[in-house]
Amino acid sequence: MTAWCHSLVGLKIIVIECGASTAVPTVRRFSEERVDMFHATLLRINVREPETPEGFGIAEALETLERIDAALGR
Repeated sequence: MTAWCHSLVGLKIIVIECGASTAVPTVRRFSEERVDMFHATLLRINVREPETPEGFGIAEALETLERIDAALGR
């Protein structure tokens, strides 16, 4: 994981997080740490808790994933 993360330095990164809640915030913290590390954008898809420090949370998870899938041409 460390080697892979180092290989991303200098690239434009978006961290996509799906369904991580605040009840056990391990995944949320990991995502936010990567955002800080790479100056990345965080897209948090969560029905009940979409808030992000940067404001890139999305509550409509299914619709969002369907739109991403459509944008990829699948």
